[in-house]
Amino acid sequence: MAEHFITVKWDPTTTPYSFLFLRDIEKDPKTIIKKPLLPQEFFNVTISDDKICVGHKINSEQYHFCLNNVEKKFSQCYNCSQRDFQKCFLFCDPTKLLGVCTENQEAYEYCKTHACSVYLALIADKVKVGVSFDPLKRWMNQGADVAIEVFRAINGIEARKIERDLATNLEISQSVKVNQKSKKLYYDSKKSIDAFRELTRKVSLYLQKTDYKSSPSNILQVETELAPYYGKIPFLTVNPIINDVNKTKSIAGEVVGTKGSILVTKVGNSYYSTHLTQIYGHSLTFTNTALRAKRQKSLSDFF
Repeated sequence: MAEHFITVKWDPTTTPYSFLFLRDIEKDPKTIIKKPLLPQEFFNVTISDDKICVGHKINSEQYHFCLNNVEKKFSQCYNCSQRDFQKCFLFCDPTKLLGVCTENQEAYEYCKTHACSVYLALIADKVKVGVSFDPLKRWMNQGADVAIEVFRAINGIEARKIERDLATNLEISQSVKVNQKSKKLYYDSKKSIDAFRELTRKVSLYLQKTDYKSSPSNILQVETELAPYYGKIPFLTVNPIINDVNKTKSIAGEVVGTKGSILVTKVGNSYYSTHLTQIYGHSLTFTNTALRAKRQKSLSDFF
């Protein structure tokens, strides 16, 4: 049976913490099937060529399930991408009156009425500044090794202003690309922790001199290590071979762990990494039959 792949979600309260969200389009297209990504469990799937819209969040509680076909480079149809409750949280422009929430007034109301975290995240040897209403889930979703909240803003719009301020004036990146993450899955973040802590101190001193209004927080300046959520990935000593699912149309092997949206599997003595975001919207067919991993690049390409 083929199941439509909507997304991968993180839940810090429930092991194994990462889950595939799927649905049976033919029998029950409006019910989510939650499949855990269990370390040491075999994960053999083939991936369809066709692609169907993953839908969108209407608000913090409701979800719209869509059946529109989409182009291969997109996971949402145009209407869903414009109305998505989460869109403005990801692409907010605080200099605009409504950010990018013109198609979803509920998203704007939520953003301006809820306190929001401003954080620093260490991903391998890269540091980014970001914002989130649910920082722990966000850190897991991004595959952070270590993260810390540096400010709790009064709302999402103010948080975005602070994020942009830190990015501009302290020259901190606002993103780490997934291909950069893939090439450093084996990296020991302890090598970069001192520099991360020094930057945290610098950011704190900078923010003390501003007049941004803050909200109470019980995780402010609490450094959080995320490695325990990622299965055996923190114990890798070599970088996995990248599985280009656009070419292989399959994922094979024993689950090592999931870090952000990157799934690592093991076949024999070789490790493979798959960007799960590349197959959002495709249908997956799970099989108990072992699939042959199709080699893409040699390990030496990533040292």
